[in-house]
Amino acid sequence: MIRLTPIPGKPIDPASLSTVDSLVQARIDGRLSRRDLIRRAAQLGFAAPVIGVMLHATSDMVNGAPSPGRNRAIARMQDAPILVEGPTAPEGTQVAGGALVVGTTDEPDTLHPALTQLQGSFDVWGAIVKGLLHWDSAMVMQPELATEFSISDDGLSYTFTLREGVTFHNGDPFTAADVMATVDIINNPDFGTYNVYNLDQVAEMSASDDGLTITLSTAEPYAPFLSLIADGPIFPKAEIDKGLESFTTEYGRAPVGAGPLRFVEWAAQQHILLERFDDYWGDPSILDEIRYMIIPDDNTQLVQLRTGEIQLVGGAGAISALRVDEALEIEGVNVLQHSSQAWIHLDLKHVDFLRMTKVRQALDYATPTQQIIDQLMGGRVLPSIGDVPPGSWAFNPDVEPRPYDPDRAKELLEEAGLTFDGNVWSGPTPTPEKDIDPNTDLGGPVKELAIEIWTQAGESHYDLISQAIAQSWSDIGIKVEVKTEDVSTIWGPEGYQFTDAMTAALFAWYNSNDPDDTWYWHSKWIPETPEGSGGNLPAYFFPYNFQAEIDDLTGRAETETDQEARAELYRQAQALLHEEAAVIFLYWDMVFPAVAENVGGFWPSGFTNLFWNAHQWYVTE
Repeated sequence: MIRLTPIPGKPIDPASLSTVDSLVQARIDGRLSRRDLIRRAAQLGFAAPVIGVMLHATSDMVNGAPSPGRNRAIARMQDAPILVEGPTAPEGTQVAGGALVVGTTDEPDTLHPALTQLQGSFDVWGAIVKGLLHWDSAMVMQPELATEFSISDDGLSYTFTLREGVTFHNGDPFTAADVMATVDIINNPDFGTYNVYNLDQVAEMSASDDGLTITLSTAEPYAPFLSLIADGPIFPKAEIDKGLESFTTEYGRAPVGAGPLRFVEWAAQQHILLERFDDYWGDPSILDEIRYMIIPDDNTQLVQLRTGEIQLVGGAGAISALRVDEALEIEGVNVLQHSSQAWIHLDLKHVDFLRMTKVRQALDYATPTQQIIDQLMGGRVLPSIGDVPPGSWAFNPDVEPRPYDPDRAKELLEEAGLTFDGNVWSGPTPTPEKDIDPNTDLGGPVKELAIEIWTQAGESHYDLISQAIAQSWSDIGIKVEVKTEDVSTIWGPEGYQFTDAMTAALFAWYNSNDPDDTWYWHSKWIPETPEGSGGNLPAYFFPYNFQAEIDDLTGRAETETDQEARAELYRQAQALLHEEAAVIFLYWDMVFPAVAENVGGFWPSGFTNLFWNAHQWYVTE
C-alpha cells in the first residue's frame, strides 16, 4: 500500500510502484526530467517549470501593504528575475478571513469538469470539486479523497483507501458509491462526456462493504492511469441520480463537490462567487470568499489591477507575454512567471486543400513563427515543434522547426497541384471520400485556397498573432479572413470546427502531467457529433491522411510499460506530426500571473489548475 503524505516536495517512493507505473513515477518524482529541463531552460534563458519567477522586487511596505506613490521603475532594472521556490509570503499580519477578487478574460463555458473545454473552467472547479488524488505545484502526487493506493502485480488493478469524514457541499458523506457513480456516468454514452480522465479505461470495479475501499481495474496495462486520475473529479452520487438533464445542465452552472470552497453563484459575464465550506475535511479556507471576475478584455484587466479592483490574475486569465512590460509598471503588484504545458498552435481543419500534406507544409513555411516569438511575444515564450515540452522524458530533440520561407511555401503549393493567377492560388480539391489519398486523388471541385483564421475575442496577443499570420499568408497568394468570437461560441457546437470552410484556429492545448496524447490525435477521439466526446476535432469531417500511423504510435504508447520504449514512440509521433504539419506549432506558453503584494499562499504552476490551493491564500494588513 502506498501511503500518500501531503508534504510538498516529498515524492512517492518509486520502489513501491509496480513496473506498469514506473513511468508514471518518473513524472511524480520529476527529478530527472526537471534537471534536464533546468539545463535546457537555462541555455534558453528561461526558468524551469517548478520555479516561480518574480520579475521585479517588492516596494517598500507600510504595515505590510505597499506604500503609496512608490515609483517602481528602479525595481524593473534588476539584472535577473528573482526565483521563488514556493507560495507568496508577504510581510505584514495575516488577516483572518477576508475576500479576494481574481480577474479573468476567459469566462467558463460550463463549470462541469466532465464537459468543459476551457482552461478557465478547470481553474475554478479545481477549488470546488476534488478527486482521489491531486498534483501540487511541484508536480508531486498528493492525497485527496484517497489516502492510500496499491497496484496489483499484473498492473491492472488499483485499490484506493478512501478518506473518512468527508462531506460533500450538499451534506452527503463521501463513500465508494460516489466513485462508482462517477465512473458509470463518465462511461454512459448518453451523457456525452468531453473529459474522461482515464475512467473510460475502467473495465471492472468493486468496493468494500463499509464503502471505504474501492478497486478499479483496467483490461490491459495503461501507463497514464494514475497520472490522469490525479487530474480528475469525483461527483456526489446524489447529483448524478437527479438525471442526465439535471447533471448535464444544472450541475454545470452550480457544481457540488467536496472541496474547501463551495459554489455560491454565477452571474454571466460578471462573476463567479465561491465561499468557504465550513465542513471541509482538511484545513479550512483562510479567505471567506473568492470572487472570479469576468473581464471583457486584457486592457480592462490591466486597468483593474492598477486600480485594485482585482488583486490576482493567473491560469487562463494570466497576463500575456505581450503585456508583461505594462504589468511590471503597476504599483503594488508583483508579476510572476512560470512555464506551462500549454502549446499554442494553429489547428488546421482536415477538409479540402488542408487534407494535403504539401499544402499544410506550405502554410508552416509561410508562418513567421520566430518573428512572432521575438517581436510580438518579446522572446518570453519557448519555440514549439510538437506537443511534448522540452525537458520532458518524451521530448524529441532531433526535430527542427521549419524556417520562415515564403518561396518554399509557393513551391510546395505548386507541387500540390495548385496554380497561381497572380492573385490567389486555386485548383481541384481532393475527392470527397474518406478512403482516398488526398495528396494524389484530386477529383473534387475546383476552389480557391481561402482560409478563415479563428481566435477568441478579447485576447489582444492572439489578435496580433492572427493578423501577422494572415498578412504573411496573404503575401503569397492565399485568401485569408481573420475572425473572432467569444469562447462559448467559438468552442460550441455552432463553432468553426463544424463548418465546411477551410479553417485555422489559434489557441492553446493544455497537456496533463503525462505525455499521453491520444486525445488530440487518435481516431477514437474524433467526436461523432458536435456535442460528442473527443479532442481530435480537426479530423471531424475527414480523418488525417496519416491517421493509421498516428493511431498506431499513440495507441502503443498508451499500453507500453517500459519508459524508454514509450518515450521512443512519442519521439516518433512528434517526428510524424512535424513531417505531416498536422497543425502549425508556434510556441510553448510562459505564464505570467500577477498578484497584489499583500496576497500570500499563492503558488502557481504549469502542473496544476489556478485554484488548486486557494484555501491557503490569504491577505495581510
